[in-house]
Amino acid sequence: MKINIVTWNVNSIRARLEILKSYIMEKSPTIIAIQETKVADSEFPEEVFKSANYRGVYSGQKSYNGVAIVSKFPIEGFEKNIFEEDSEKRTILIKSTGLTILNCYFPHGDVRGEEKFFYKLEFYQRIRNYILKNGLINERFILLGDFNVAPEEKDVWDPLLLSGTIGFMKEEQDAFKGLLNIGLTDLFRMFHPDERAFTWWDYRAGAFRKNEGMRIDHILISPSLKEKAQACYIDTEPRKLKGASDHAPLWGEFSF
Repeated sequence: MKINIVTWNVNSIRARLEILKSYIMEKSPTIIAIQETKVADSEFPEEVFKSANYRGVYSGQKSYNGVAIVSKFPIEGFEKNIFEEDSEKRTILIKSTGLTILNCYFPHGDVRGEEKFFYKLEFYQRIRNYILKNGLINERFILLGDFNVAPEEKDVWDPLLLSGTIGFMKEEQDAFKGLLNIGLTDLFRMFHPDERAFTWWDYRAGAFRKNEGMRIDHILISPSLKEKAQACYIDTEPRKLKGASDHAPLWGEFSF
């Protein structure tokens, strides 16, 4: 059985709905993890996915954040907002086809040393602790989404220029490495160890046209999935479209 999993920060599901609808009809991935839906649950376009034979769960809020996972396979269990005390809708977890998938929209972080920066680092630690506490590293587990961190120099278009800027600070990179240190594997780097490739490009200054981007969207997998993984790639085609999200979809392919 082949399973294709896509993670995509759509930067407002209402603004990208037609692009998203066309994409899933053409590409038909098995499971789609979406970040920055920016709609309350009552306004999530569930019918669009149902008409394409997807069923899903979503956790959103007006204008900010919001995550969803839709699947062509039955969803056997789910948990919205794994940190119940957190009012920001950034996490959703499902169990489907023997997989446990945690979709996260990690905080942006803003300026070093300020409250949002420390919230980002704390969020990383809480995700790490959640994985360890629940033994997810021993399951067929996937952590994916918009991590808002480029882990290495080859993950940004100009490491010298971007040094010390948000998403490319040592503290953030150390937080990302903390997830790898518990046994998770960066799926893209598993297949492309040296490639300079990006998942996000600023809307300004023709950044996409000049390929001035960052690789901040990731798929991390537990040890038991490494032998099942077949491919991982970034699909830049949707980023070329008028009205596109500033992120491109990231695909992971598995065979069971």
